[in-house]
Amino acid sequence: MDVKTKRDWGLFFLGLALVIIGFVFLVVPGITLVAVTSVAGAFLVLAGAFDIYAYARYRDQMDLDGWTIVYGVCDIVLGAALLLHPVFFSAVIPWVAGVFMAAYGIVELIIAVRAKGASGRGWVAFNGIVSLLCALAFFLVPASFVIFLAFFLICRGVTMAVCGITIDHMISASHHAA
Repeated sequence: MDVKTKRDWGLFFLGLALVIIGFVFLVVPGITLVAVTSVAGAFLVLAGAFDIYAYARYRDQMDLDGWTIVYGVCDIVLGAALLLHPVFFSAVIPWVAGVFMAAYGIVELIIAVRAKGASGRGWVAFNGIVSLLCALAFFLVPASFVIFLAFFLICRGVTMAVCGITIDHMISASHHAA
């Protein structure tokens, strides 16, 4: 009996690419922030262009008002600024991420305090503290953002690559569990 093992090579190679990108981020963290800023700028310009296009094309059918154009112009202006001055704006990205991490940490600590007696409460509190520490690191040492991102990409890439190789085992395990 010939049993062929199923593999998801797309998932494997995407995971491998993420691992490689993660290592590149670790080696050249400064360039990473500039690249992320440039990509964000390009997507904002595209989003703004699509907003203006949508207004011109669908304003009557969707009852769009002039704010759609304002929104699109703001996207284009912000995106152009990011593209024209990526080094300057790359310094802001870790701070913005820090604000979100701090907010996330505060919310988790509030949830942990209010969830007296609930299982997992300690984990939620721990996660809130780690989020606050990450936020502090992003504010005080902006390059730590890239290191955090690099390790995330490496871990995610390894997970994807392993899943790509072992997809048949995961499928059969889920069938046996059901």
